[in-house]
Amino acid sequence: MKKQWKVFLGFILVLLVVIFALSNSQQVPVNFMVKKIYLSLVLIIIGSALIGAVVVFLTSGTTLFQQRKEIKQLKETIQGYENNNEEKLAAEKAALQREKENEIATLTANYESLLKEKDRALADKEMTDQTNDPQHPIDYYD
Repeated sequence: MKKQWKVFLGFILVLLVVIFALSNSQQVPVNFMVKKIYLSLVLIIIGSALIGAVVVFLTSGTTLFQQRKEIKQLKETIQGYENNNEEKLAAEKAALQREKENEIATLTANYESLLKEKDRALADKEMTDQTNDPQHPIDYYD
């Protein structure tokens, strides 16, 4: 919609310039430093408008080209940062996962050793109970 308004406004301005130029059709002198020539005012007005349009196009085109180049560079920089962040995140995630796995392994080993100690203690107690009172069975309901 914004672009349509620009085209419409440009069309109106061109139409105004043409109407203005056609309403001024007399011959006027034009000095080119060395030579003086007579041209129709219509040609001078339209020629001046075209030269102005070319100048605006060239200056805005250069600016537009520079802006596009800068945008491309900034997008590449952002992509580089995103890739770098993803790599760092993956490395941190792997390090945390290894740390947690090590912690789980340590806790499992401690748990296993405690279970073995308890089993040995129960076995030792059972052996001492059997040697002290061989006739009496173990009462599990005590």
